[in-house]
Amino acid sequence: MWRNSIILLLVLGTNSGLLYGQTKKRYTVNTTAEFEKLAFNLYSPSGTCQIRPTHHPTLVTIYCKSENDDYNPAFITRMNDMTKFVSLDMDDGKSDGISKTLSGKVFKSPYMELENKCNVYLSHQKPVTLDLKYGVGEAFADLSGLAVEKLKINTGSADVTVGYQEGKANLVKMDTFSIKVDLGSVTVKRVNLSKASNIIADVGFGDLKLELSDTLMVNTRVKASVGAGTLEISIANQNTPAIIHVNNSILCRVKLNEHFKEIRENVFVNNSYHENAENLITFNLDVAMGNIIFR
Repeated sequence: MWRNSIILLLVLGTNSGLLYGQTKKRYTVNTTAEFEKLAFNLYSPSGTCQIRPTHHPTLVTIYCKSENDDYNPAFITRMNDMTKFVSLDMDDGKSDGISKTLSGKVFKSPYMELENKCNVYLSHQKPVTLDLKYGVGEAFADLSGLAVEKLKINTGSADVTVGYQEGKANLVKMDTFSIKVDLGSVTVKRVNLSKASNIIADVGFGDLKLELSDTLMVNTRVKASVGAGTLEISIANQNTPAIIHVNNSILCRVKLNEHFKEIRENVFVNNSYHENAENLITFNLDVAMGNIIFR
């Protein structure tokens, strides 16, 4: 009799979530005339997180779920002048630290089955500033057709992919696109569609890939510092005028493709470059022990 009861309990626990309950959270921000801009801050210490555009009238919609019964991410909104500040902290306050999360990834412990997942949907109705911070895990941000004025991405050991769909550029000119990579990786697809005037990158031991699928829509300055990691830049359309200034060391490796030529010491240009070129991309690169690769 007791054996049958144990078997029944295990079956019920597996099917109904009694062994590992699942918590789901939903948050929304409606668009109103009382504010003109949106500032969205995200902190994801672990797990997976996706950001996608939406045509839904709701300005921000967030769905979070976790296998932890008492998972409760912090969601805060406030007003300052004509800006609506929205903050989502996916940490439930019960994290065991990044070291345990990393060890779980290596040894496939049951702990990793309890990761948190969030999907964020943003509308194009208001200009937005994004500040996205990731610890470990995976993240994806599709910013197609949004009105992003400033974008900041900071990753510890997470692998992050951000970009735009073909033909769906940023609706406004982006002032600054800031990227900081410690141990993880960041890939930016179709960075030309961001309309970023300034791209500032700080690469520690990780990897950063910037992919330009076509000519730029605005003049862009890229200022990057590479420690021991890798900065890889892909320029698909060779009609894109480009100039590269490099401050390197004997411990680094800088590899340029055949389209670039040196016009003076540590300054390189491609065939489409001229001094007053429109939609010019200018690189100011500082590398210590890492790698810089142009494809």
